[in-house]
Amino acid sequence: MKKNKNFLIVIVIFSLAIGGFFFAKVQAGSNLSSELKPLFDTYQEIQSWYIEKIKPSRLIEGAIKGMIESLEDPYSHWMDAQSYKEMEQEREGQFGGLGIEITLKDEILTIVSPLEGTPASEAGLQPWDKIIEINGESTQGITSTEAMQKLRGEPGTVVTLTIQREEEKDPLLFTITRGIIEFPNVKEELLDENIGYIRIVGFTNENTAKDLRAALAELKDREAVALILDLRYNPGGLLTQAIEVADEFLSPNEFLPEVIIVSTKGRDFPQNPQNRVYYADEQGEWLELPLVILINEGSASASEIVAAAIKDNNRGTLIGSKSFGKGTVQSVRPLENYGAIALTTAKYLTPSGVCIEGEGIEPCIKVKAFKLTEEEEEVLAKLEKSELIDEFLTQYPQWEAVDLASLISGLEKEEVKVNEDLLRRYLRWEDDIKENDILNDLQLLKAIEIIGESMNYEL
Repeated sequence: MKKNKNFLIVIVIFSLAIGGFFFAKVQAGSNLSSELKPLFDTYQEIQSWYIEKIKPSRLIEGAIKGMIESLEDPYSHWMDAQSYKEMEQEREGQFGGLGIEITLKDEILTIVSPLEGTPASEAGLQPWDKIIEINGESTQGITSTEAMQKLRGEPGTVVTLTIQREEEKDPLLFTITRGIIEFPNVKEELLDENIGYIRIVGFTNENTAKDLRAALAELKDREAVALILDLRYNPGGLLTQAIEVADEFLSPNEFLPEVIIVSTKGRDFPQNPQNRVYYADEQGEWLELPLVILINEGSASASEIVAAAIKDNNRGTLIGSKSFGKGTVQSVRPLENYGAIALTTAKYLTPSGVCIEGEGIEPCIKVKAFKLTEEEEEVLAKLEKSELIDEFLTQYPQWEAVDLASLISGLEKEEVKVNEDLLRRYLRWEDDIKENDILNDLQLLKAIEIIGESMNYEL
């Protein structure tokens, strides 16, 4: 009798968990009990004959995970109760972990982007890095949920990642201490010539648009005349926040009464809430002033929605390198007492009607980021050991206009051969005038140049 009771419980739970799907099948004339029979037969065989007694909840979770994995979709995954709780904490803006967005690309665990200021970015992890081992265990066949469970944990604990990087012959080993991952959402500052600069770190919690509006108000009070919006290494997040952010820069007008931000396209059935178009309203705070968007290979999902909305509506200029290319929308559907499923329910289309899944967004102006060669990294390692650098910066705090010949000569005596361009880049990293570091950012420099040209043209 107890076995039959357990069997009935399983039937009820499965019906609740996937009821929407099977309801549609029943409506189409399929035989629900016939389709579920192999599943229930398997459950009974395991409970009757398997060498150990298994909790029903374990079998149920296994069946749910199996169904989702059969979709072969890297963004759909099962979350147990603990993982779902952590996801909710993430939406509130804080959790323990490394600070990376991950995905399964070609069935390989891949980093979309490390978040700025987190243990992952400080350790040197990069977009497109492939995680082939976690704590010495292979990630082959791992799911996104399983990977997140291994990567997250108590702050202060250590995790070891074996990374395969495209340009590296041998795998790289990273030992990283977990920290409290907090999402600052946005960082703003005023550059020279009253150019506003805002970096959006991520769209993973529900305060992003609110924080952006506060940053825009601050820059307006400081009389900013143009804006650079930096979406580089922004792994995305909530669709709603992306729409609100884009809406700050877009508005309908007499020539274009409807301005599309993004549209989502799900399955074809009447009144599917996933099939809708999102339009700009007239509430934006930054509708007229010049705008440049920075993107790169670490810009994904929600950040791509913003970038595409700006580009397709000719509202601003995109500068940098091609974005990551995540063009699908996931809905999180809780299952009572059994965690939740994150399910891909739609594709999003740019205002021009394109789905960028696997394709990415091309910038209007391509600018490669400065990247050290292996030889240059060896030179920098030697520079870090030289006391001449600190002595030089102490003696010449405004060193940009100083002839570096004597410093280069002194370094050569220490058997450090460095050209002037690389030495200037290193000095900008090391000096106390952090505004100088902007001169190492080729993409940001180009953005400033483009804004300057647009301002002169307007005048």
